[in-house]
Amino acid sequence: MTIVMLLVWKKNIIFILLFYVVFSSIEWIYLSSILSKFIQGGYLPFCFALVLMALMVTWHYVHVMKYWYELDHIVPIDEVTALLEKHNVQRIPGVGILYSELVQGIPPVFLRLVEKIPSVHSIFLFMSIKHLPIPHVAPVERFVFRQVGPREHRMFRCVARYGYSDGVEDSGQFARFLAERLKMFIEDENAFAVEKPENEDTDSPSGVSEGQTKPRKSARSVHSEEVIEPPMNNHVGRISSYSLQTIEEEKQLIDAEMKRGVVYLMGSANVIAGPESPTLKVVVVDYVYSFLRRNLAEGHKVLSIPKDQLLKVGITYEI
Repeated sequence: MTIVMLLVWKKNIIFILLFYVVFSSIEWIYLSSILSKFIQGGYLPFCFALVLMALMVTWHYVHVMKYWYELDHIVPIDEVTALLEKHNVQRIPGVGILYSELVQGIPPVFLRLVEKIPSVHSIFLFMSIKHLPIPHVAPVERFVFRQVGPREHRMFRCVARYGYSDGVEDSGQFARFLAERLKMFIEDENAFAVEKPENEDTDSPSGVSEGQTKPRKSARSVHSEEVIEPPMNNHVGRISSYSLQTIEEEKQLIDAEMKRGVVYLMGSANVIAGPESPTLKVVVVDYVYSFLRRNLAEGHKVLSIPKDQLLKVGITYEI
């Protein structure tokens, strides 16, 4: 609570210290009363608190390990480009949205998907939901897009940003607003492009990079400085060779594919302990975490995704 008051509510440090002193005093009085009557029944709330703390630590630990596994197994853009250019991989009608916690890079579940079902939707988005330490995010600033690979592949990275007081829209409203923002992004990208000199190299096939990733590991939480930033360039922008007609065709294609249907894809990761893991880690990961995962709310219910539009991709992470 103290951290929330300092970072989110931005209260005065003196007020925060006073709250911390009062709250800590109440907690200490309660704890001392339990310990003084420990044998007479005080052990029950004490043990209950220890169990809850152990469950929270278990969930956080495995969640962090799962995140760093995905981050260490990001699929390179060149590999994705080569995969899509294979003859056995088909582009099917519609829009595919793959949810991932990574805001940058291609999650390993995408390769698993293409290996089992050698087809990718005509328009494909890698979607990440991020909650920011502010009350609200303006709707016009909700989505941040980046191009993934060559333009003709029509694959995009998207980060949907919400404040802690914002609610996630239902699937229909979310898809419509997403389509409108994607069309605006394509219009901006194609209408005002930056022409580079011939001797300048590009890091990606499309000439657009996804920014820099500076992850930091911590035992307490995942600190990810992954951002989606516009590429820095000092050249003067000018109207691209893409004509207005081409831009309109791209926007009409998005509308047509949206009408054909949106499919939401989610990775159903089964996390297991490695073969050389100690016994305690095996118990925590294979039994306690698995029990919690089976009995907690599923991601598609939290995001209000209809079951008839949901496709889960099973994958195993060995941590």
